[in-house]
Amino acid sequence: MKVAGVIAEYNPFHRGHAYHLEQVRRHFDAVVVVMSSYFTQRGEAAILSPVDRAEMALRCGADAVFALPAPWAVRDAEHFALGGVAILDGLGVDGISFGAETADLPLLRQTAELLEHPTDIMQAALRRQLDSGLPYPAAISRAMAEVHPDAGALLATPNNTLAVCYLRAMMRLKSTMDVLPVTRQGDYHDTTLTEAFPSAMALRGAMMRGDWAGVKQGLPEAAWDVLQSAAQAGRICRPDALDALVIHTLRSLGEKAATLPDVSEGIECRLCASAMKHARREDVLQDAKTKRYPYARLSRMCTHALLHMTDADLLKQELPRSALLLGAGPRFREVMQSLRRKDDFAILGSGSDLRNHAEEWKTEILAGEMWAIGAGQPGGLAFTQGVARGK
Repeated sequence: MKVAGVIAEYNPFHRGHAYHLEQVRRHFDAVVVVMSSYFTQRGEAAILSPVDRAEMALRCGADAVFALPAPWAVRDAEHFALGGVAILDGLGVDGISFGAETADLPLLRQTAELLEHPTDIMQAALRRQLDSGLPYPAAISRAMAEVHPDAGALLATPNNTLAVCYLRAMMRLKSTMDVLPVTRQGDYHDTTLTEAFPSAMALRGAMMRGDWAGVKQGLPEAAWDVLQSAAQAGRICRPDALDALVIHTLRSLGEKAATLPDVSEGIECRLCASAMKHARREDVLQDAKTKRYPYARLSRMCTHALLHMTDADLLKQELPRSALLLGAGPRFREVMQSLRRKDDFAILGSGSDLRNHAEEWKTEILAGEMWAIGAGQPGGLAFTQGVARGK
């Protein structure tokens, strides 16, 4: 059995995701997903619980879903990719597939090689762009455009950038997985609902407006059934549900703000000062963002503060040594038996397993507590959420 790995957020699972899994299944016999759990790469709480989103994936083509824990999920694209690829590599899947605006594997690999092993010319171009005040991702794109115009254009879009990060992670880990890029359908940043392939951002906006008819059109029927059940049971975390906790945390940080990950040039002081002026997380981010420190980076800082994550913690963070099971389909045992899992890589499938690895997963456990508060759910969610079984 040939098994593919996919790294995703599924926030929520939509038609574009279903299309991707369909394309993967044309080349592989089974699909294992590593999915952001309670919080996403942009620092936002996921709108549905990890298990509900895993259930969506299982009903729409995945065979197993594992968690990408918060210390990797709530990071820049480079570390997000490294954590996800490390889990897939630990599980021993045969290949990795990802969506990209430009599914040109030779160009993606060439770009990854240039970034992972930059020439003197590339390094000089990057320094010039950073000195101009650009944030690192934009500076990389501009510098690459100077050195290699085709690669520079490629890095101007989000999924291409993430695809390159996956390939860079494979280089670092010396992974020999096969690679299958699939052309992304729809626009990642589109905030308007489109009939064919609406973005997850547009779907979340429609959910908050109460446009359930529009949401239904954008989801596969099986995923809609899961979403409808979760909404009726109140298992939804609104984007503003944790605002009070975030504002309180930022206002209380004091000197500890300097210990947050990814801070420099006093941006943490600007963020905390904005929290003193505003009571909504969105207003804080809009007020604090700068050319150098864009919205997404500041949003991650808010969640880092909420989850007590420090720069020192992340610097000593080892690559994932275990995988937390969120969902298992009917062929789960057959799929897992076919994997070439590393001997020292553990699979956690129950609350007791998680307790036995509590130190490694402490940030993820706290993330579950915070998400449960936002969704109005009981405490201990990371231990009690169970495993989705699909149908």
